[in-house]
Amino acid sequence: MKIHFASLGDVQEFVGLASLQPYAVQVQDKERTVNAKSFMEMFTLDFSEPLSVTVSGDENETHFAHAAKKFLV
Repeated sequence: MKIHFASLGDVQEFVGLASLQPYAVQVQDKERTVNAKSFMEMFTLDFSEPLSVTVSGDENETHFAHAAKKFLV
């Protein structure tokens, strides 16, 4: 799934959402993949373009996509 953030608050909200999940959530730009539960790691990404999100487990991906619908592109 692809996401985009409009503000610093969006990033903070997304990290909070990812942190609540019992499964791994990763975010990727063109150069790197980071742990979505880490605010510091998230800020190493390039936010100028949509980012890719991967979630461990197909059923978890559906659940997380619904929870993160605000950020989906």
